[in-house]
Amino acid sequence: MKQEDAYSLARAVLLIGGILAIAFGATALGANLSSYATVSAAVANTGPILGIIVGVVALFASTRIKEEAIAIVMAVLGFLAGGLGGVLVAIGGIWALISRYTIKAS
Repeated sequence: MKQEDAYSLARAVLLIGGILAIAFGATALGANLSSYATVSAAVANTGPILGIIVGVVALFASTRIKEEAIAIVMAVLGFLAGGLGGVLVAIGGIWALISRYTIKAS
C-alpha cells in the first residue's frame, strides 16, 4: 500500500465518521429537546453538542489529514465524542498517524 492510498483511506473514514457524528449528535439533541421541559436542561447535556462539533471539525479537517497535528487532534476528539461517529473519527486520525510513520512514500 502506498502512503497516498493510506491517507485516502484515512480521509474516507474521517469523512464517514464526521457525517455519522453530526447525524447521531443532531438526533440525540432533538430527542433531548423533546424530552426535557426546558431548553436549558436539554442543552446542559453536552454529549450531543460535542458530537456535532467533532463531526463538523472532522469534515473540515479531512482535507488536511496529512498533517501530524491534525491527525492527533482528530484521534483525541474522536475518543472524546464517543459513539460510532466518534470512533470512526478516532480511527481515521490513528490511521493517518500510522500511515505517516510506517508506510513509505513511493
